[in-house]
Amino acid sequence: MNTQLTILLLSGLAGTALAQTPTPDPNTLMNLGRFEEATQLLSRNAQQSPSAQTIFDAGYGYLRAGKPDSARIWFEKGIAMDEKRTPLNEMGDAITYLVKNDPANAEPKLAEVVKKSKGKNADILYRIGEAYTGYLTPGNGSIKPLYAKVVNAATAIDYLNRATERDKKNPAIQLALGDAYYLNKDAGTAVTRYESALELGMDPSRVYQRIGDIYWQGRNLNLAVENYKKAIEANASYAAAYNQLAELYFLVNRYKEAATYIDQYVNVSKDKRQETLLRQAQFHFLAKDYQRTVNLIDSNRTALAQNPIVYRIEGWAYSSLKEPQKAIQNISTFLEKAPEKVMPDDYKYLGLAYMGIENPGSDSLKAVNDSIGVTYLAKAAPFDTTENLYSDMAKYYYRAKKHPEAVAALDSAAKHNFKADVQDLFRYGMSNYTLGFQRDSLGKLVRDTVRFAQADSALALAQKASPDYAPTVLYRAKANYYAYTPEEAVRNGKAKPYFEQFIAMVSDKEDERNRYKKDLLLAFKYLISYNELVTKDDTARTEWLTKAKALFPDNQELAKIGAPVAGEQ
Repeated sequence: MNTQLTILLLSGLAGTALAQTPTPDPNTLMNLGRFEEATQLLSRNAQQSPSAQTIFDAGYGYLRAGKPDSARIWFEKGIAMDEKRTPLNEMGDAITYLVKNDPANAEPKLAEVVKKSKGKNADILYRIGEAYTGYLTPGNGSIKPLYAKVVNAATAIDYLNRATERDKKNPAIQLALGDAYYLNKDAGTAVTRYESALELGMDPSRVYQRIGDIYWQGRNLNLAVENYKKAIEANASYAAAYNQLAELYFLVNRYKEAATYIDQYVNVSKDKRQETLLRQAQFHFLAKDYQRTVNLIDSNRTALAQNPIVYRIEGWAYSSLKEPQKAIQNISTFLEKAPEKVMPDDYKYLGLAYMGIENPGSDSLKAVNDSIGVTYLAKAAPFDTTENLYSDMAKYYYRAKKHPEAVAALDSAAKHNFKADVQDLFRYGMSNYTLGFQRDSLGKLVRDTVRFAQADSALALAQKASPDYAPTVLYRAKANYYAYTPEEAVRNGKAKPYFEQFIAMVSDKEDERNRYKKDLLLAFKYLISYNELVTKDDTARTEWLTKAKALFPDNQELAKIGAPVAGEQ
């Protein structure tokens, strides 16, 4: 889902006018992959107008639908109606054994068919050659043989070339030859044969789509897009090209375009199959059009109701829409209906939904929901390579004052190569700062210098990213102060630049001054002591004391600090 390909994608297709079209014919339906509809039409036609050809067509439809046993039933019905030199249904019957990988039955039957037609019937030769391609089936960004085990490109080319000798102007033979050469790993000749089919009058939309598919498989996405565009220009109602474009844009993470084209595909083709509607909803979810996702599911509820994946997609969408109760309901239903299909993202969206529940006036209930949510996020986080769920977990732990868990979550984020943002860095620093104050077995305060050092390192990075945030500067000062005894902290001077910076940031702002009164007093006392004990600079000491008393004239501690005794160094 995260394949990164840089290509020039041609614009302008999204606005192509959509023509109103009648119900597609069976051949078009098969090309669209809508085999159930195609076989229904072909079967009805064979029943209403039975002939060797109509019965063969019905069997062929089932053959292309991947149902050779059903196809054989039709072919066996039609054998009696075959012309002597054109044993269509007898050939179809032989092909059913071929595609079922039963050469012992298939080969003598095919030999008999060729013998009866004296090897001169182009249609017979064409149909046998096409069968050896396994019936290439394009769709959803791939072009693969329906019956992979039967594929024999050399045999297919042989039969199709013999068919061409008998009927040089048959575009269907050229299209099949293109398929055979593609399977023979000769894409250049395949495209040439497709172009020959076009010159002989083959529906240009179908040919351009086929060429587009070949280029896609060769990873030449520019030419794939160009040919899909030509298919739509030739016939704005040619649905298959819209579908392929949707899948191509999906491949390159252009989800908005993918959603637009699958909408156009559904509008043109009237394809209401469950898998198509589900794909449409998925594309809109990936395009972050969450309301459209929900609307699509709701409007196709009957068609989609039996597929539990619907509850997953709708739940994820509601989670992203900040409707947590609906998200929880849908995802929980999915987990109940399809536990064997659960994936980490289910836990991610479920966790985010629980943490998104607002409980006004009930902090305890909010805490319960957040606790449930973070439990689900913990299940998903190790598997998510795109979203830093550890950050969400750390945010919860930090607010809940569970600092060891907050640190552990952010350590896990780093191990999974997630880059910490400024808030992650601040929380990591503050949690380590808090954990720096430990108690021994007797309850005596013990400074954890490693924790304070980790706090300062994280806060330094946070300060670099956001230099004007006063709390970051303050706690860098305090981390460097409390890591030592008061006298050690003053004498080593590590906290000095940060206390100075903190005073400069907040002392001239009355609201900030009131908010940080205790911290400002600590900062001033530190700087007074530093100039008294370390620099022995009476002038600087006096300046800091004077400024402190001016800001806090009623403070008794400052009042007790007098001027230095004359002659003291």
